[in-house]
Amino acid sequence: MKKSIFMLVAMAAMVMVSCKETPYINAPGTNNENIPDSIQVLIPDTNGIEISVDSAIALCRSLPNGGETTEVYKIRGMVTANATHPFEVPAKRRDISFTISDNGGVSGLACYYMKNENNIRFQSGKQVPLAESRVTVVGVLTKYVSASGKVTPELKDGFIVKIDSLVSCDFKGCPEPKAGELSVNDAILISDSVGAGNKATGSFKIRGVVITKEMPTPSDLQSYGNMVFTISSDGGTYATCYRLKGKNNGKFTAYKQLMIGDTVVVKVDEIQNYNGICEPAKGYVLESSNPNF
Repeated sequence: MKKSIFMLVAMAAMVMVSCKETPYINAPGTNNENIPDSIQVLIPDTNGIEISVDSAIALCRSLPNGGETTEVYKIRGMVTANATHPFEVPAKRRDISFTISDNGGVSGLACYYMKNENNIRFQSGKQVPLAESRVTVVGVLTKYVSASGKVTPELKDGFIVKIDSLVSCDFKGCPEPKAGELSVNDAILISDSVGAGNKATGSFKIRGVVITKEMPTPSDLQSYGNMVFTISSDGGTYATCYRLKGKNNGKFTAYKQLMIGDTVVVKVDEIQNYNGICEPAKGYVLESSNPNF
């Protein structure tokens, strides 16, 4: 296995992007058969050595702890999770962090503080690529190790070369909560009242619009059938719904059953305050405007 990784690194160092025929370099034991066509089609660009997400992850793991590549890499993948919420742009910072994968699922390559196309900062939350967007990014690969020893393969000091397909947050309003329901802002007030690290318990129904979501790995979707997503009532504040299930408290069976822009009512037993973030938990989606729900 070690030998395969070292061979991969050597190959990656030799292959420079110069034309459309530049091949993907596969990580050991992987292939490109399940990568959507829009990811496999290469574009002529000379900004870095072009490899797949799986290959980039293998290369990161082969580095020493905290080490980084001297070469710049260009990687195409699907956005599966966002560490920067679109509402935080441009209020807090104008570069964003997100995760990409070859085949979908949260496990992937962390793209840390990426700038927008042409290496400029994001100007609006509507520009932020959310889950299921397809992007090409360029940057330096590194093996980040946390204080607890957790290893995160990471792309840093980079930017988005191209957005092939954009799923973005274009908040157009949320219906008023009905009798017995809370707005997202009501839920945030409850979360704030209990304080960080604490939770309110009971039976809560919260109405909001899905603003972001994480794509679970196919195996997680099959095993657990829950989703992590954020909802908003006003287009400025949000709550993170943590691992909620689908219709009638059953499993989600497909990504399309919960989409960005859906108006939903979630029913939960807890409203947690997780490091200052309102987090409805232990529940399910009671209603949805999604026709696939």
